[in-house]
Amino acid sequence: MSPSWRRLAVLILVAAFLVPAPPAAAAALSDAGFFGRWSAGAWAVGPRLNYAHAGLKPVESAVKAGDYALAKQRLLDYCRARPAIEAGGFSHTTWPGALELTPSHIWTLGSGEAYVKTLTFGPGEKTVTADVTSSITSGKPGFFLMSRYKDAVIALVNSRSKGSGKPTLRLTLADGSVKTLHSTHDTYIWAAHPGSVYGTKYYMQVSDQGPGPFTGETRKAYLRFDLGGVTGVKRAELTLTGTADTAKDIMLYGNAETFDEATRTWSNTVQNTFSWEGDPGGFDWKLPGGADKDNLIADMEYLYQLPRFYFAGPLALEYQKTGNEQYARTLIGLMTDFIKDADAYDADQGAGSYPGNLHAARRLHNWIAAYEILRKSPSLTAEANTAILKTMNRAGLFLQVNVNGTPNKMQSQKITLLHASVYFPEFRVAPAWRTNAADFLSAQLNDSTYADGGYKESTDAYLRGYLRQYVDVVAYMRRNGIAFTATAKLRQLARFLMDQSYPSGYGPAYGDSDSLDLRSTLAELGELLDDPELRYVGTSGKSGEKPAHTSALYPDTRVAVSRSGWTAGDSHLRINADRGNHSHPDELAITAYAYGRPLLPDMGTFTYSTDTRAQWLRRTTEAHNTIEIDDKPQTSTAEGGISHLITNPAFDLIGANTESSAGVRHERSVLSLHSGLWVVSDRLKPVDTVTHRYEQNWHFASDAKPLIRSGTEATTTAFPTGANLAIVPADPAEVHSVLRDGYYAPRFYSVENAKYASYVKTATGQTTFDTLLLPSKGAADTSVTVERLPVGGIPSYQATALSLNGGAGVYYKSWTARAPRAFGSYTFDGKLLYADAGSIVMVDGSSVERAGATLVKAPAAVKDLSVTFGGDGTVRIDGSELTASTDAAKAIAIAAPNAAKVILNGNAVPFVRSGALIYAAA
Repeated sequence: MSPSWRRLAVLILVAAFLVPAPPAAAAALSDAGFFGRWSAGAWAVGPRLNYAHAGLKPVESAVKAGDYALAKQRLLDYCRARPAIEAGGFSHTTWPGALELTPSHIWTLGSGEAYVKTLTFGPGEKTVTADVTSSITSGKPGFFLMSRYKDAVIALVNSRSKGSGKPTLRLTLADGSVKTLHSTHDTYIWAAHPGSVYGTKYYMQVSDQGPGPFTGETRKAYLRFDLGGVTGVKRAELTLTGTADTAKDIMLYGNAETFDEATRTWSNTVQNTFSWEGDPGGFDWKLPGGADKDNLIADMEYLYQLPRFYFAGPLALEYQKTGNEQYARTLIGLMTDFIKDADAYDADQGAGSYPGNLHAARRLHNWIAAYEILRKSPSLTAEANTAILKTMNRAGLFLQVNVNGTPNKMQSQKITLLHASVYFPEFRVAPAWRTNAADFLSAQLNDSTYADGGYKESTDAYLRGYLRQYVDVVAYMRRNGIAFTATAKLRQLARFLMDQSYPSGYGPAYGDSDSLDLRSTLAELGELLDDPELRYVGTSGKSGEKPAHTSALYPDTRVAVSRSGWTAGDSHLRINADRGNHSHPDELAITAYAYGRPLLPDMGTFTYSTDTRAQWLRRTTEAHNTIEIDDKPQTSTAEGGISHLITNPAFDLIGANTESSAGVRHERSVLSLHSGLWVVSDRLKPVDTVTHRYEQNWHFASDAKPLIRSGTEATTTAFPTGANLAIVPADPAEVHSVLRDGYYAPRFYSVENAKYASYVKTATGQTTFDTLLLPSKGAADTSVTVERLPVGGIPSYQATALSLNGGAGVYYKSWTARAPRAFGSYTFDGKLLYADAGSIVMVDGSSVERAGATLVKAPAAVKDLSVTFGGDGTVRIDGSELTASTDAAKAIAIAAPNAAKVILNGNAVPFVRSGALIYAAA
């Protein structure tokens, strides 16, 4: 048991003597259970309030007199008069429709569907136009229609199949031109006919009636437009034509997902927006449609996130801003409705613990912030106030003892518990909460990180959130005189996030992530920890100091990063064999960035739902830049890791391996030249003699427009501006290459169709893939070629050699012990070689010859060496173990007939010449 868990166990035991045990079954907390019950001059039931706290004596007197109604009023009086205490902030402050729709019990999960406005159709046919600029410019080229009120009226909205009045999107572009588009897909779904497809109908039907989140009369419509190649949108207007017998209000949402009208049905659509409008019971705080995993209608996250009360922020802040009691009444009503329902759902702490760990923590955090605003509202009755305080007390007790193995969940629980301990000194258990939370938050960093400083959850988005919360809570602890003792570990984890970040400052979105801007979090960590390197990266170089390193290896976390520098134009390649919560089956997957653009991105997550697109993104190896073996996803329990990262100012060499596909070991080597290319060598080693299928996949953003060129089978991207990529296989005749249909989720709750390049090889015994990845600042290089060179008759799974661009460059990789080998015009005795007209790179070798002439000759094998020849006669030599020497008996001989100056590891050094060879380093 780790130290933090031991402390937690001790504190739990102590806490058991301070408070009554929770009820054995789901039930509301009684007044006696909260206020205590006084009998015969003693507490027969201990109170949860500390009546010794200043101002609570009138409450105690009423309780001792047995008058709980008066005690509730005295408690409300006290709370209204209590001085302000720092209450923390809200998880969410606003979103489109929050103030308008929440009072009607209409709520949307996530950001994929964003409310635009309510449209009215009928009576009779009517054409309506809506400004949808914000939707289009925020990446939502689709739309979703849903009934605003529950009534018997059905709206019929013209579809693209109708001869006239088709859905039309009118775009005004930056150059003043206007582009008009019709929907490419439109349909509706109907709960009464869950398996039916309506994509060819003339009308899209929209209706809703009855109690609950939906009934058999619920119909919802979906449209999407193809904006491929459209840029610079300044204004967007959506025009729809529809009819209804009487006026029918329809909510219009922007939508960030693709779909196929020929297959979309109620059953296969994972829905994110539901309405309980008009239902006297309002939200039931459960999962719409139930939690049967074979028949899910809603994303399971709906069950978790609705009870987190994200809408508390918008409603409370609007009340604070306007003083309009409508917002206070709405929020208080939602809080008491939740308590009434959820007290019957959870046998632990009722509404305080429903529906579990992180969700209870998020809700309590929002409720504390809201309570500070609502406590003086005339709409807050004594009864409601007591119910809310009871539930917050129960939530704290739950968070104090609940254990979850996920770092971000435990962190959130203890941060909220700490806030509750400070905000509610009136609770008897508050001191125990404070100690429990503060100790845990300092100790947990050891439990949530590996020895090398990496994060145990395999996701940069969650890591950003985890560190973001530490930024806030450490500052909060300092303001409230609470010690935080894990500064060094926090700095180590912050630097891990810094290393993962793209040169642009955004995250690579590995695991369950989307690509977020990490810079503000890194900058604030730099300030908090007084770390100039974090400040530098967090401010894009505007302050602080440039990190002293570029590339980084995290062997325990099983991640390596090759980086050419820290400016937005530098290159970045990440390879992983990491595991943990939120990881994907993506071992040895690569993400690559160059010249300001992610060229080989991680394809994202979309949602945690059963949606087939989300399942493909999260559960398949095929959806990642690695090799899928035998059409099966990898497992996460087999051997594997990063074997080495050799760093040099001119290049990095990464070695990694995994046995996560049954029966086959996959080894991947990546040569990363900081001058602007990557070479990826894959070796597949089966343990049997049967035929295996190997699929090497390369993924792109949805607007990459990849093309596979016949003959070379090279894949090139065609972004109209900025960087592009060429992917060139060494054995085009031995692979089946094709562009396949996949998905790309640039953000949570957003998904787009995307093409990816697939290279398939079937083989018995060992086999290899060798691939050149060539980024370019503009259009992709379509002329680049890769040709395999024989290596003395030995197979490529022992040593591989490539001729690049017709011999302009050469690459060699030995998978076995180093030995002198010839390939093309070269002879080399080391593990890795790259050479072209301007440079030589080698690893663990001593001799390079071309056409019998010496290029490099060392007395012994050199760990890493790069030589760059400048047009002005400057020769740059870099190596991790090299020192200046002109002793021909000890120094490395380098062919440099035009050398005029030598720079060794950044410093000018003397050199001597012997014919075409120079000696400057040993």
